[in-house]
Amino acid sequence: MEKTEFSCGDIVKVVLPLASDGYDYIVPENLELCVGDFVRVPLRNKEEVGVVFSEKKEPLDYDISRVRKIISKVKNYKLLPTQIEFVLRVADYNLTQVGNVLKMVMGFDEVFSSTIPRVKKTNYNPTYVSPELSPEQKNAVGVLSKKLGAGFSVSLLDGITGSGKTEVYFNVINEALKKPEAQVLIMLPEISLTGQFLSKFKDRFGILPVLWHSSVTKAQRRDNWKAIISGDARVIVGTRSSLFLPYKNLSLIVLDEEHDGSYKQEEGVIYQGRDMAVLKSMVDKIPIILASATPSIETINNVNLGKYSVVKLTSRFGSAVMPDVELIDMRQNQPAKESWGKAWLSSILVKQIEEKLSAKEQVMLYINRRGYAPLVLCGKCGHRIQCPNCNVYLTAHNKDDTRCCCHHCGYSMRLPKVCPKCQAEDSWTLCGPGIERIEEEVKNRFPTASVETISSDIITSQTRLNEIISKIAKSEVDIIIGTQILVKGHHFPNLTLVGVVDGDMSFSSSDLRANENTFQLLTQVSGRAGRDVKKGNVVIQTYNPENSVMQAIKNNDREAFVKQELIDRQNAMMPPFSKLGALILSSKNKLALENVCAKLRQKMPVGLDNIQVYGPIDSPLSYLKNNYRKRFLLVVDRKIKIQDILKRWVSMVNIPSSVKLKVDIDPYNFM
Repeated sequence: MEKTEFSCGDIVKVVLPLASDGYDYIVPENLELCVGDFVRVPLRNKEEVGVVFSEKKEPLDYDISRVRKIISKVKNYKLLPTQIEFVLRVADYNLTQVGNVLKMVMGFDEVFSSTIPRVKKTNYNPTYVSPELSPEQKNAVGVLSKKLGAGFSVSLLDGITGSGKTEVYFNVINEALKKPEAQVLIMLPEISLTGQFLSKFKDRFGILPVLWHSSVTKAQRRDNWKAIISGDARVIVGTRSSLFLPYKNLSLIVLDEEHDGSYKQEEGVIYQGRDMAVLKSMVDKIPIILASATPSIETINNVNLGKYSVVKLTSRFGSAVMPDVELIDMRQNQPAKESWGKAWLSSILVKQIEEKLSAKEQVMLYINRRGYAPLVLCGKCGHRIQCPNCNVYLTAHNKDDTRCCCHHCGYSMRLPKVCPKCQAEDSWTLCGPGIERIEEEVKNRFPTASVETISSDIITSQTRLNEIISKIAKSEVDIIIGTQILVKGHHFPNLTLVGVVDGDMSFSSSDLRANENTFQLLTQVSGRAGRDVKKGNVVIQTYNPENSVMQAIKNNDREAFVKQELIDRQNAMMPPFSKLGALILSSKNKLALENVCAKLRQKMPVGLDNIQVYGPIDSPLSYLKNNYRKRFLLVVDRKIKIQDILKRWVSMVNIPSSVKLKVDIDPYNFM
């Protein structure tokens, strides 16, 4: 049996929040330690806080005199055995060092600066406000509540937009909180959703939950972390990083908008938040609810295989009904040039906007493209303005004082008066529409309308975004123009028309999930219309209305889309019918990068059954932030542990410090 308690002279492995799997230390006199204890240890010339993970089992391959002593134990804080197991399994699955995962658990050093949290223990009043539920909702609450306290389970709460999924899981949370010490985690894909969500939560429970995301101040995060590890925080609402917090008695996880790509972490430890949440619930032996109006193909496949259970909500709450969806063929409905310049809204969409404004109803226009125009070129010679640090063209912002920006590295420059290639003056052409260009057209067409434009470039604080969302909900805005930031979860009672400016945009992606992402995005944005008593309409401008994805959206036929997508994925042996692992290599030194790729190519695991390797190839973004980039892709049968193959493969090649290697298990971003 593995030893979990240690005393003077024992050598233990202490994991620090650094890129390592731990260091050996001796337990000093007068100190009793257990697995999970936080300790202060010397490292080089500093003192660090880490966690005792295990006893040193292997024979020492160094002189014991070199092993340093633990300095002290950090009182009042301890990781549970399940938390230790979760950290180890996340590190193993995502091929990263244990310390990198522990860093997400520990938050930051300041949490240990004092021992008293300033967050009081909260008692929730289960009878504060409990709205009347529909029969479908009552059934869903009953089914999901039975999972509480019954061990590990994964349940998909599959409800169309506006069907009241939030109220269903609020009622299940209410049941969970009847157990005095229970903690509940509610995960949201993006910070932008927290404002309206917190209002809903307070309306339902009378108080606010504890928050965890990157916009929470350091002082608040310190106090919230302490309240979570002590058990005083009963309900926690957070983005993907909240999954790693040291919960004392986690009893339920709710992961809203489970399909959302924002759950995929692309920097630091690369992981899929949804899948790690399922792993967390498995390790902790608790239920998890995945909620979505457009579940991911992977989740639907797991339901089909019987791995996940499903509860469905098939109708909108109350008297609301699904909106009518109209596809506008832009090949036949090109906008005429207007006095202010090129127009992007078809006459059909413009007419419907006018009708809604006359009826004092709200309109949302969606385009998932920041800035004014995505491309700037010289009308004389065709020269394009490109980022010097990345192989991408710059996006034009602010037509009157044009700045060109790179959305990858942040580089910006003022548009020069003279083309650097042909020396022509004032010859620049701004190609294509961004959100600022649509705003310009809207303000010219509807000068008396109240307009709000929302994108990450324009709205730079969560407070400002919450203010705008509140104004929209109170019908103080006539036309909302937004990017993806607006398509998820928001409820605007008076919004009855949604116009999608460029419905084909996502199809151009190199991602294997391009069709899925397009279907989800357009279904979600369509779902903002007609969520109250007034019926909604959706107008999607497209150059390919015959496309099967567009037809599935128009006919509200998710089943047909999913059926075809599963067939296509199986024929191509792509997830969920295979496992993917990517090696992404980058370096400022092009020759060093090519040498490493050549060595990896020589050692590729080829000729094995059910294994395919692609690469090395230039990444679509082959030059990013002054680094050259190349990729390999490994495709294996689902029964094969892809991590073992990747570890063995990479270990055969000596990779110099000048070349950075990232391993991405289950890649979502192929750029």
